[in-house]
Amino acid sequence: MNKAELIQAIADDSGKSKTDVATVLASLGRAVSGTLSAGSDITVPGVGKLSTAKRAAREARNPSTGATIEVPAKTVVKFKAVKDLADAVA
Repeated sequence: MNKAELIQAIADDSGKSKTDVATVLASLGRAVSGTLSAGSDITVPGVGKLSTAKRAAREARNPSTGATIEVPAKTVVKFKAVKDLADAVA
């Protein structure tokens, strides 16, 4: 499902206009980004929990040349689905 299909599905389900739904989705994206950037977790009801985790620096190997490269440390986003969603997909 792409963005346009998601907007259409939500608009059909909620009875709201596609413009209103697109505005809410954009706002949700900004809220999630801001919250995670601040170092806090965010829970999207019925969907799951987004959090951040630190990934340590490590050495990796280029499979085509065999050369060792250094992968720098970084912060990554983690997602954990709520139980109802995980059960529905399973």
